[in-house]
Amino acid sequence: MVTPYMFHHYVQAPINVGRKAQALDVLRAYWGGMANEGADTFRELYNPENPNESPYGGTIVLSYCHVWSCALHIF
Repeated sequence: MVTPYMFHHYVQAPINVGRKAQALDVLRAYWGGMANEGADTFRELYNPENPNESPYGGTIVLSYCHVWSCALHIF
């Protein structure tokens, strides 16, 4: 699981059972990881194990589809 769209489901699960601190840890690690790597938009695909991984075969473009990573519900 390396897309922000899928990760938002992963974050929503602990929120649904009252584990907001766990969800916040994931937010900080995943989306914070992108910010720490210097991303100025959330990437279409972000793999913390390989931050330069791109769905387009190169690091010049890491996202053509910013809306894909905008599904996160704020709690």
